[in-house]
Amino acid sequence: MTYPNQNIPFYLQLVSLLRKALDVLDKQGQTEVFQFLKSQQNADGGFKDRGGRSDLYYSLFGMLLLRAIESEVRSQKSEVEKAKSGGAFPELVGGNSPLGTWNLELETKLKYFVERQSSSQVPGFIEQCCLALLQKELRINRISRTKTLLKLTRSFWKERYSINLSYRSFVLFLTLDAVLPFRELLQRFSGKMLSRVEVNEHSPCSEIAAKVFLLKMLGKDGSDEQQLLVPFASESGGFRAFQHLKQSDMLSTAVALFALQFAGYDLRLLKPASLDFIQQNYLNGAFLSGDGDQTTDLEYTFYGLLALGTLAD
Repeated sequence: MTYPNQNIPFYLQLVSLLRKALDVLDKQGQTEVFQFLKSQQNADGGFKDRGGRSDLYYSLFGMLLLRAIESEVRSQKSEVEKAKSGGAFPELVGGNSPLGTWNLELETKLKYFVERQSSSQVPGFIEQCCLALLQKELRINRISRTKTLLKLTRSFWKERYSINLSYRSFVLFLTLDAVLPFRELLQRFSGKMLSRVEVNEHSPCSEIAAKVFLLKMLGKDGSDEQQLLVPFASESGGFRAFQHLKQSDMLSTAVALFALQFAGYDLRLLKPASLDFIQQNYLNGAFLSGDGDQTTDLEYTFYGLLALGTLAD
């Protein structure tokens, strides 16, 4: 993958990878993912965190998965129409199908949840970014979206000591890329932030991956950072959060594979073990964290599908 289409927000390119992951799964696997997603939505429309509470962070993952399923429905509907024109009549899955209706119901409930969120009550920078993305994608009114963006800018600097700059810059880029039309200005700002980011072999895998992505997005040489990222791969499969750890995890695996593939790195040697790791951590429509925790949630399901979609790209 490159960063090719100036008209498509980057987060929608992430959705395309989720869609590719769904295409890799058989019909039973797809159904299990759909049912798991449905089980993770609370009555108030928000998606559950690990404690069962409605949460903006987890709701963003829910929205991205809904978009991937929506694109799957559209694609299958198109195939149905083609088949009809050729005289065949396979089972309808698009349009007014149960899956299409079900997807719309979940999105409607989610929009109701997001409409009741106020930027003044959202605690931190990451949550502010999640709210901004959800408001944009669900077409919440412009006044609420403007207030969120103003609060977002302040919280970016407020949390400069609690969140690594490379990760903050990546999340901010992802958000502003979705909600603002001025991509050249955004890239210039990202370049200034990137010049202050330093990573080494002791940095977390996710922070190095964020810098690899930003370097490639800005058209800069990131070969040194790519070489820093590769040793995080475990021989048993997946990537570790830190090089000294023995256990891989799904988050590190997904972001490392995604960043390397985005930067044009050849993943063929890493692919077999990574696919084994992903498969071993699939459970009834969800993905586990990979570090021994048997709890399923939307965050790791998102990362599992992102890793699978990256390897299928």
